Amino acid sequence: MPNILTKEILFAKYKVQNLEEIKNLNLWGNDIENIEIIKDLHNVEVIGLSVNKINTLQYFSYCPELTELYLRKNGIEDIKEIIYLKNCPKLKILWLEENPISNNPNYRQYIINTLPQLVKLDNVSITLS
Repeated sequence: MPNILTKEILFAKYKVQNLEEIKNLNLWGNDIENIEIIKDLHNVEVIGLSVNKINTLQYFSYCPELTELYLRKNGIEDIKEIIYLKNCPKLKILWLEENPISNNPNYRQYIINTLPQLVKLDNVSITLS
């Protein structure tokens, strides 16, 4: 698979006629770098893109229906990238473990404060304690 995610790849994999039909996207472990097409997936609810080469969260800000986002083992470095996920009010589960971002000493608290609707971060439930 090329390292750019295209609508042709999505149409072929998911057997759909338009991108609005895709509700669940799972393309882990494909060395994907460019995910700009994600911004056209307005109805997607679950995205699994772990073990790729993604380094930005900006395109997920166009996915208002997103409830689960799995991006383990990618190249996301800047903690400020989390701000893009504020446009995903339904996001409940976020997995960013094993990205450079997760080495930030304030990583977990920053994400919980920025995205208070989350119930689980990196497969660990968020509690009030």
